[in-house]
Amino acid sequence: MQRLMIVDDELEILNPLQSMLEAEGYRIDAFGSPLKAISHLKRNEIALVICDIKMPEMNGYDLLKELRVITPNLPVIFLSSKDEEQDQIIGFTLGADDYVTKPFSKHLLLARVAAVLRRHVDGSVQDKSSQIIAGDLVIDQSRHLVSWREFPIDLTVTECLLLAALAERPGLVKSRSQLMDAAYAGAIHVTDRTIDSHVRNIRQKLKSSDEDCSIIATVHGLGYKLKAD
Repeated sequence: MQRLMIVDDELEILNPLQSMLEAEGYRIDAFGSPLKAISHLKRNEIALVICDIKMPEMNGYDLLKELRVITPNLPVIFLSSKDEEQDQIIGFTLGADDYVTKPFSKHLLLARVAAVLRRHVDGSVQDKSSQIIAGDLVIDQSRHLVSWREFPIDLTVTECLLLAALAERPGLVKSRSQLMDAAYAGAIHVTDRTIDSHVRNIRQKLKSSDEDCSIIATVHGLGYKLKAD
């Protein structure tokens, strides 16, 4: 039984959401306090976190940063009434795996939860063909490890899948639709903006290790490609 954690200060959201997910067979740890959630994660193994953004004790963005310090690859879904594009971009830039706005459809949320959990397993646990090496970039898919010029790069599962899709064929342009399929396995629909946000985040992480790293090129009107040596 997979163990999920929900963090939302609104009980009218927290309690029904807990009941809904438990009815689907998940074990749920629910918290109205982000600080209690952080303490709980330090002592327990959690498969996925669903958290609100606007909370009085600590906002969801800061909570995500704290959670990732404890468990770097922990999948996180933002559940929020904030539906402005900029809010979603911030969430993805910080490393969120998905973003669902309130009010939400029960079936949509369940599909998103299942898709994120499946991507996490596919990207981190199942044995895949060894390494992808593209110049100074090395991606170990079986262990979910990425390095640039031997410097480790901390990517989320979604980011790792996107980068691997580009690195498999350097120089070949991948459309946003192809990258969606690589990262989301066609399970749910995501927008072009979502892919753009993930690519932007990968670029920033690569540049944090090497300011001159610019291996991902935008091909306007088509998509992205990994620059060939």
